Formats: sequence, structure tokens, C-alpha cells
Amino acid sequence: MGSTAFAATGPAQASLPGTGSVLTTSDGANVMKFYGDSSRTSLKNPYHTMTGAAWSPDGGRAAYIDQDGGISSIRFNGAGDILYILPPEDGAIRSSVSWRGNGSSVVWAEKGPDDDDRWVIRVAPSSSNWLGSQLTPNDGEHYRNPDGGVQGLVVFQRQDDDGKGEPTGQSAVMLYNPIGQNISLVDDNGSNPAIAPDGKHVAFVRNGQIVVSDLLGENEVVVASGTTNDNPTWSPDGTRVAFSRDTGVATALVDGSQAGSPTVVSGAAGVPAYQPRNKDRVVRLAGTSRFTTATSASQSHWATNGATGDDREQAKVAVLSRSDTFADALSGSALAAAKGGPLLMTPPASLQPDTANELKRALAPGSTVYVLGSEGALSATVFNAVKALGFNPVRLAGTDRFSTSVAIAREINPNPALVLAATGMNFPDALAAGAAAGSYGGDAVVVLTNDAKMPAATKAFLDTLPVDTRTLFGIGLSGWQATKAYGDANHEDVGKVVGDNRFHTGYEVAWTFFGGHNYAGLATGMDWPDALSGGALMGRVNGPLLLTYGTGTALSPETIWGLDEASGSIRTGLIFGSAAVVNDTQRNQMGSWIGGPLGSSFLTNTTDVGLPLAPAKTGSASLRSTDATGAKADASTMRTPEEALAAANALQERPAKR
Repeated sequence: MGSTAFAATGPAQASLPGTGSVLTTSDGANVMKFYGDSSRTSLKNPYHTMTGAAWSPDGGRAAYIDQDGGISSIRFNGAGDILYILPPEDGAIRSSVSWRGNGSSVVWAEKGPDDDDRWVIRVAPSSSNWLGSQLTPNDGEHYRNPDGGVQGLVVFQRQDDDGKGEPTGQSAVMLYNPIGQNISLVDDNGSNPAIAPDGKHVAFVRNGQIVVSDLLGENEVVVASGTTNDNPTWSPDGTRVAFSRDTGVATALVDGSQAGSPTVVSGAAGVPAYQPRNKDRVVRLAGTSRFTTATSASQSHWATNGATGDDREQAKVAVLSRSDTFADALSGSALAAAKGGPLLMTPPASLQPDTANELKRALAPGSTVYVLGSEGALSATVFNAVKALGFNPVRLAGTDRFSTSVAIAREINPNPALVLAATGMNFPDALAAGAAAGSYGGDAVVVLTNDAKMPAATKAFLDTLPVDTRTLFGIGLSGWQATKAYGDANHEDVGKVVGDNRFHTGYEVAWTFFGGHNYAGLATGMDWPDALSGGALMGRVNGPLLLTYGTGTALSPETIWGLDEASGSIRTGLIFGSAAVVNDTQRNQMGSWIGGPLGSSFLTNTTDVGLPLAPAKTGSASLRSTDATGAKADASTMRTPEEALAAANALQERPAKR
């Protein structure tokens, strides 16, 4: 390894796996150039200049540094909104944004406004305007030019400080592994690293050459010789590296066979980035009735008990709700997601056969089955039928829907960090809230209001919660009106999540609590059963439940906003219910909005939702953590209570969409 000092001139760009060989370049102008794409040669941004554009895993969105120092993104075809991933910050300098892993997060380099601030690497979810957290330690060194890869890996360069807050001397190539939040040395002489799509190799610059090695800095191959090469980026199949060369762009095979004679990309200039192409998918989970739609949602994720080789998650419990009215069920989605099992339905008087069969398939003998509501909601006959199947039925009930919601909340967590209050006199707001609360794994609950009035049972529960350990949100106008009295004079310590209609409120719930999610759910907002069972699944796979008028000719505009903004990270859209309730036109539109150049596949009743298994649920206190080096944990798809409250307050200041 050599010891020549040099300064890097620009970043490597995200190198993620996929198909195709489309190359793009950006040079700080408002036009991105495409090479090898028969459908376009350029993409004009009407609002921003684009520096260092990098592509999401499906090739659907390009993130870039805009002229104001913000991190923004644009869809591959210019459709939808130009989005802020992170707005500008006074005095902060940002560079080298890159997607990583499955698109849930982006990384970038940032230097604060003070003269002695060091360059650091930061990470944030890829949607919903999240400040994020610092990935690298505060050790007096400078960290720049990150490149994200599969499994959340990140490579970047490290340099000493010159005593005046600027990097100096020889750069080293470093690797961040989210497993253990470990930072290790790859090579002590290299800059502008780019991690290979296989996550096992890295390309970097040394003395103007492009070098490829393994992650230990061994088995080096010179890919491009000379002294004017920079900004390497891997092709999606991992066979080739593109890079800046002189004033243009060239490519070379990674085996070194073209080191002396790389292929010049005619007419190309600027920082190159390959656009990976991967199909996303839309899965319809549906049966012939509300009962079998619920079992389809269950079977999509939960393993068959005792089945060898079934890699799906094993259900620990099930939640049973009456099928004819929503009154006692609205808090059930959060319960099912938090406790780890499906939400199923049955008529009040007897246990429905399909539901009984699903209980037997998914649960081990002796497992708990929560029965929601009094005997007037689900009869003693239902309770005893569950018991006769060999399970342990536990009734959660109050004297009315409000006290039942409190009983459910107490079972989830008697002292939750987040409380989402929504009207119990209608279903849409509470259903969207249930998926959000369930995604916190037991740290959030849904309680019900009597439209704009706070019922005695709900008030009594809220009064038991210490103000300094819980954060309260009003979901929908009625929920907000009932809860705002719990705030200060300006109500800023109670989150207001209120849209113009049920679809808008669902979108704002998604924006407030989620970001960088890989799943998004869609259900009709005109009825409740499919959204109830679907919300329980969405809470388990950490994705929002969006609502739409499912028989219309187009998705609700607010639903499109939610899909568009998170399209860089959404890999699977889930539709709950048959084409009679959410038609194929809207299904196809969902696929178009979440998909990149290859669009989406359309499937029905798959059994792999959440594979590989969702990570173990953690309490909100550990959603952000720091390791021994001072490096921050990976960005979560769920906001902390404090972040969610700030997001809810920011909603009031967001400009109107379109």
C-alpha cells in the first residue's frame, strides 16, 4: 500500500444490485443525462440543480444535493413531486448523498457551520424530512464521501484535521457494518470508495487509479490505470465500474482486463451513477368474505405452527374481533401487532369456521387468543369455542367501546410512550392510527374519543400517565378536539394529525410516524373490516395503512402523495380486499407509483410478507442508541415520540400539496 497524500475531488455514487446498464451523470446543473436508456436521454428538474445524483434500489428515485444545500429527490420520469429528504440547514454543508440497503435510508457527508466543525457521516430515513443521526464518531477526524450498499453497509473515507477544521493528509477507506455498528479499516490509502452490489468488494481511488479490493483491503486489482480517474460507481451486476476520467466518463471491467484502455462513454461528463433496475410488487390479500380476507392477511406473514422449514414469523397470540361492527375492534390492530399475531373476525354468536381453522394453523396449543368486547360483542359461545380448540381465551372488555379501548391499551402497555386518540364513532382515523401504533411494538396505543368529547374512561386512563413519559396525539379533527385540552396554551405538546378528509388524515399519519418504510398498505376508506385486519399486519411489518375510495377510477390524491414520497423505499404494496372493494385500476396505479423503470409485479395471496423476518420489536427508548464509539445506530423507520411530535407540529406549517 502506498503513502502518497491526495485530496478527493468528488463522491462515489450508490452502487446497488439490479439489472440493466443505464448510466446517468449529474454535474450541478438542472438536467441529468441518461446513457443506455432507450426511453430517455435526459431528465430536467424544474426547481433544483442536482449534484451527485444517486439512485434508489429500484431505480425509481434519484437523491441529490440541491442548490440550497438540501437533500432532495426526483422520480426517474419526472412524475410526482420533487421532494425534500432533508431541507437545507443554515451554515451546514452537505455532499455525497447515497441510498443504502433496501432504500430505507440515505447517508451523506455533512460539515457544520462552525469553522472547527468536522465532516461527519449522517444517516436518515429516506422519506418524511427526518434529521437523522450521526453514523461516525466524534473523534477529531473527518469522514466524507459515503457510499451505501446492501445490508446497510456503508464505505467512506477518513482524514486527519489540519487544525483549522479542514481535512488534510492521506485518506483511508473505512467500512461501517450495522451489525454491531462496527467501523473498520479497509485500506489506509484510498478515497471515494464505492461498495460493490455483492457487499463483498470495494472500488476506490488511489493516486488517480481505480482499485478494487475485498473488504479487508486484500486481493487488489487495478481496474483503471492513469492519474485522472475519480468517482467510481459499480454497475448493478457488479461486473463493471464507471468513473470520471479526465473531463469525461469511462467504464472498465472489474477484473482489470481494461485497466489501460477503458471504454469512453461518448458525450458523458460529470459524476456518473448507474441506475439499478428492480421490480417492486403489489400483493392483493383477499378472500371471498371479510373472514377469509383476514385469514389471507394472516397467512401472508404468520408461519404454520410446527411446520418444518417455514421461515415466517411464529405467531404468539391472536386477536379475535366481532365482524358486524367496528365499535370494540378499533384498538385491536395495535394489540395484534404489538403482541405478535393476526387479527381475525367472527360473528358475535359463534366461531366462524375459517377463523377457527386459521387459529389452529397459526397458533401453538395453549396460546393466548384475545377476545375483544363483552359477551354482547363476542358471546360466551365464541369464548368457549376458542377454549375448546386448546387455546387460552382472554377477554378484554369494558362497559362501552371507550372503556374497551382502554382495556386493550392497558394490555398493550399500561404506561405507553405514545398515545394516539381517535374518534370511536367512526372508523377511518382509528384504523390508520392502529397501524402506526402497532409499529412501535408495544410502546404505543390507540384510545377512543366520543367524537370531540373525551369519555370518562379514556380520560381516567390518560390521567394515570405521567406527562413527562407519554406523548399524546389527536388523530383526525375529532380526536384532536378531544385531546388538545391536555396540552399547554399553544397545544404544541399534543400532536395534531388532522387532514381535510379521511384519506388526507391517513396520509398525515403516515408522514408523522413513518419514513423509509419497505411496505405500504392500501384499503378502502369506506368500510372497516379489511382495513382492521390489514392494519394489524401493517403494524407488524412497520408500514402505514393508506386509505382510498376503492371503487373510483383513480387513487385518492392523498394516497398518491404517500406512495410517491416513499417510493424510493417501498418494495411491496399490500392491498387488503378483493377487486370489488379496491379495484384493479387502483391496484395498477399503486404499482406504478411505487415502481421504478421496471414497474411492479402483481400477485395475490403470497405467503412471504415480512420475509426475511422483521427485526425484533424494541421500545421507543431504544429507537435511537449510541455505541461505545459515539457512533449512532441505524435510522429507524419509526420516529421517536419527540420526533413524531415535532413532525406533527411541522405538519401545520407544510405548504399545501399541489
